[in-house]
Amino acid sequence: MGPLLLWIGFLVPSLVNGGATFSDCGNENKSIAVKAGSVKPDPIRYPGNISITVRMDVVKDLPASNFDMKLNLVKLQPRRMVVPCLQNIGSCTYDVCEMITNHRSEFCPMFPNPNECGCPMKRGSYSMKDAPVVLPNFGEIFAKILQGDYEGNITFIDKSSNKQLGCIAIGFQIEPSV
Repeated sequence: MGPLLLWIGFLVPSLVNGGATFSDCGNENKSIAVKAGSVKPDPIRYPGNISITVRMDVVKDLPASNFDMKLNLVKLQPRRMVVPCLQNIGSCTYDVCEMITNHRSEFCPMFPNPNECGCPMKRGSYSMKDAPVVLPNFGEIFAKILQGDYEGNITFIDKSSNKQLGCIAIGFQIEPSV
């Protein structure tokens, strides 16, 4: 479940319309660029189901291993608070190649050639259209805690060189569905 929530964190902010926002915070030598995306509904209703569409370009081949995605989230109300990493959900670091290997059915459809799903990720355009994601119901208290506005960033890092491969600044809102 953690990787799905992680991709929600990655994909949800890549919006042009609605309440969610994104901007590229990568340097001039970036290897990843998110081009477009959407989430329905916006704002996100928790618990519930969402539909994700995203298009990104890999402008330079990505490493075969040691490729991490670091998610840093901050909840803005009632005061600024870094969302901790709990049970692999939140402000955590994830091994991208391991996620792809362990969740092929979720990730392979976005590859230009699904038969080449995995790492290294070759240069090209990657897209996912209306991918359904179920947000698990952890109860009413959790829904109240999650409610609010969020901002943060997602940084992609080559662990062997500690080089930043890309960065996306994010913002989104979660509302209770009940």
